[in-house]
Amino acid sequence: MTTDATAADLLRHRIADVLVDRLGLLPEEVVPDARFREDLGMDSLDMVELLTVVEDELGEPLDSPDDTLSSLATIGDVVAFLLERGAGREEVRA
Repeated sequence: MTTDATAADLLRHRIADVLVDRLGLLPEEVVPDARFREDLGMDSLDMVELLTVVEDELGEPLDSPDDTLSSLATIGDVVAFLLERGAGREEVRA
């Protein structure tokens, strides 16, 4: 059985790990409502890095990455986007 909370937690941790490791952010900065540009200071290259993570989680490239990036303003947005598309669920099956 799959639970959305557990899948969301797994995805949130994966995204946080990438942002901390690759972009040098502090773990306490990487919270669900943190805005990429305003709160985390991410630039367009950082956003492309994030897009790579999103595509890795989905296992396929996005059809319209520019539209996707503009619609994802927070870490929570990315988690919701991935959950809507079924990412992260395979690891939380009982």
